[in-house]
Amino acid sequence: MVTVIEHGWVVPVAQPPIEDGAVAFEGDRIVGVGPSAEISARFKADRTVDARGKAVLPGFINTHIHLIGGLNKGLTEDVSGNSAGVSGGLFKIAMPLHYVYAEAPDVYWLASMHALECVRTGTTTVNEMGKFEQEVAKVVRDVGLRAVMAENIRDSAVVDVRPGVVERTFVPADAEHCIEEAMRFIDDWHGKADGRITCRFGPNAPDTCAESTLVRVKELADKRGFGLHTHLAQVPGEREYVIKAQGRSPVKYLADLGYLNSSLVAAHCVFMSEEDAEMFAASGAHMSHTAYLVGKRGYFPPMKTLYANKASVALGSDWLSNDMFKIMRSAILLARQQAGSVAVIDGPKALEMATLGGARALGMERDIGSLEAGKKADLVLLDLETPWVNPIRPAQLVSNIVYNANGSDVTDVWVDGRAVVADRRATQIDGAEARRECQAAAERVWSRASALFAGT
Repeated sequence: MVTVIEHGWVVPVAQPPIEDGAVAFEGDRIVGVGPSAEISARFKADRTVDARGKAVLPGFINTHIHLIGGLNKGLTEDVSGNSAGVSGGLFKIAMPLHYVYAEAPDVYWLASMHALECVRTGTTTVNEMGKFEQEVAKVVRDVGLRAVMAENIRDSAVVDVRPGVVERTFVPADAEHCIEEAMRFIDDWHGKADGRITCRFGPNAPDTCAESTLVRVKELADKRGFGLHTHLAQVPGEREYVIKAQGRSPVKYLADLGYLNSSLVAAHCVFMSEEDAEMFAASGAHMSHTAYLVGKRGYFPPMKTLYANKASVALGSDWLSNDMFKIMRSAILLARQQAGSVAVIDGPKALEMATLGGARALGMERDIGSLEAGKKADLVLLDLETPWVNPIRPAQLVSNIVYNANGSDVTDVWVDGRAVVADRRATQIDGAEARRECQAAAERVWSRASALFAGT
């Protein structure tokens, strides 16, 4: 069955926008992109979608997310950490909630909110890492997302990581258990959900995995042909610990272990020296720039250096807020503030990072990330009849969308040619039920964790 989305502003990303454009797809693949008159002449549509007053975009690709993170909304952003003003919400609230108090039966509904937020705001693919991934995968399957997933691997207590602490206690049995869970998850879920779920290995970070664990995980990933997904230079204390324990920065440490290449997606990349940033950029590894999240924490990656050295940069959310419009704008604002220049990054580049750049980071650029014949039918319709994007000057359409549109302007979303959002409503699961069940699950976790909130 051929579906033609016609008479919209088609934004292919890899090519200039097309006014009065159309996209045709059959099954799960795009078969044509071009002017509406041309596409209607080439394809006999079984179904047409009138996109007048809308933009047609490729689905966004979020290259670093923890879907269970909806548990933290509003709880962590305003928590101070120490006398220097370091954000403390991650250490005091989020990590204990996730690694101590959350239990497997809570996870499905908690993750459902983040998954619904993703599809409702135009994200069609996520690069997910976390605990209880067996439950999270069910959410991905049921909501209709595309996901690259990794069970979190670590052998140090993540809750012990905090600013000023430069000691770690590694428990080999914990690493063994995590690796077993990761292998079981891969065996259970790789290629499932009609192929929408694929897997990676997810060593947590260079300061929460012993060197022997990092080496073993790299060997397993190479043997299975899977990529790697980790946190790198992410929090205060990580760099100090690794320098003390290994005599070099986290970036240099991972480089020496063979991690820094095109198979790696590294999230955050905040606490890097200029030398680190240059090394990372030259390696071909991919940075997931969680611009909106780190902006809220008040510490920032060296984006001026990374861009100047042509680093591969995609965008991620981590948790709390997954609207890619917020993340694109934050990526622009933070870099311009650091560089003191508008030229460091512009709107079209931000959109490219949120789409095709993410596809490259995941090794999926042949299938997703732009609107081209032969690629997956992962499509988004965006309302352009709002006051905040009007008037529209065609030559600046992409910048107008990036700076002024919002995730709430997304009206329809397809993944693999299947509608997962229609007229701003998720189609695959009951959103009202998910909200109720998520609230109940969160309250159970918060009750168990009541000591965390004493005095707040």
